[in-house]
Formats: sequence, C-alpha cells, structure tokens
Amino acid sequence: MLNTMIMKIMEIKLLKLLASFILILSFFTNNAFAEEKESRALVVASQQAVLSSELAAKIDNIPVKEMQRFKKGDLLIQFDCSLYEAQKDVVSANANSALIKMESDEQMLQMRTIGKYDLELSKSEYEKAKAELLIAELNLKRCKISAPFDGAVEEILVNTFETIQPQVELMKIIQTDVLELEMVVSSEWISWLTIGHPIVVYIDEIQKEFNATVSGIGANVDPVSQTIQLKGTITDASPALLAGMSGRVLF
Repeated sequence: MLNTMIMKIMEIKLLKLLASFILILSFFTNNAFAEEKESRALVVASQQAVLSSELAAKIDNIPVKEMQRFKKGDLLIQFDCSLYEAQKDVVSANANSALIKMESDEQMLQMRTIGKYDLELSKSEYEKAKAELLIAELNLKRCKISAPFDGAVEEILVNTFETIQPQVELMKIIQTDVLELEMVVSSEWISWLTIGHPIVVYIDEIQKEFNATVSGIGANVDPVSQTIQLKGTITDASPALLAGMSGRVLF
C-alpha cells in the first residue's frame, strides 16, 4: 500500500516535471520562430523609366523640375519641331499629288489612253506617298514626351535649348502611386510563404506602420547564403512614404 502511494507521488512529480520541460521548450521554440519571421525591407518604385529621344531636335521646353510630381499624360519634354512640321507639309502635298495622278490614270485607262501597268505604277507611287506621310506624322508625335504613369521626376539629364540626337537619355522618372518592398529572407520560409501573405512594415525614417502583402517570390535560392528574394506591395501607401526608405517587416 505504501509503495503504491510512493509510486503515485513520484508519477505526479514526473508529470509535473515533464509539463514544465514542455512549457520551457515551447517558449524557446516560439521565440526562435518569431525571430525568424522578421526581416528588413527596402521601399522601391514599382516602375521607373529613363526617357530618351526618338529623333534629332532642339529641346524647346521642359515644364517639370527635379523632384516634381506629375500625372499620367502630363507634358514632360517639348521639342522644337519646325523642321518636321515643314517636312510633313511637303510629304502631304506629295501624297495629294500622287492621289490626283492615280485618279487621272484611272480615267485615262478607261479611255484606253494608257496601259494598266501605268495605272499600277501610279497606285504604287500613291501608296509610297501615304507611307511617307505616316512617318512624318509619327515624327511630329515624337516632338512631345508625355508621362506614361503618375510619378515624380528623379533626375533631368539635359537642358532647354540643347540639340540632342536619337537615343540620348533625357530624364529619369519613377512611379509614386504604387510602391513595393524588396526583401531577402531564409529559403526555409518558402515552405509556408505564399503570394498574398499579409505583412506589416515599420518604416524607420518616418516611424510609421503600413500594411502590405507578398506579391512575388524569387525564382531561385542563393546557394551560398541560402536566402531567397521577396517582393511586397504596400496596400495603404501615403505621400510621406518614398522610394529608398527602409524598415522592419513582420510576417
């Protein structure tokens, strides 16, 4: 009887000791896991572009300044296209002449004054003139560079009244209404991370918190550091949040 009681007491003590061990182990495991679910992030623009010229012309006007914000469709650079306008007028006149010649040859063919090959040649000349007119109109459209998205001017690389050549870089712009996060995390995280996973980022520079979601997972793991790149999209961005800021991300 006494031995049975002693065994029961020892069993109870053993169970209490085991429960304490499990509680301590769970505490350290949870802390380690919580540390693994934190990362650093860099705020980047979702789109950026370096605008360049498609023609040789003199810059007539740059209505925006560095760091200035703009809306999609706003004029960013205007070229002096007097020469291209004159060329279009010449080409347009040539196209009109070619049309008149073709219509005249159609009537002359009906009167058997010319052969059908003469008419085909007139048609070919008219089609050529139309193509040249289209090129001239496209060149005139290139005289203005408009904003492709809502954003801000990062850097202006040229000045008004300068004459530039095709493919010369003119201006660097970034999109500001949609900002993203760039992160590097442990490759082990991909076992539970999915696109759309909610995250919270604390921005150091402005001491504010923003909600975001995982929008991209890298296609490969760095074999040396065993890390993978992530992209995140900020869902409640504000004008105070700027590309280049950084912060702490909680998953």
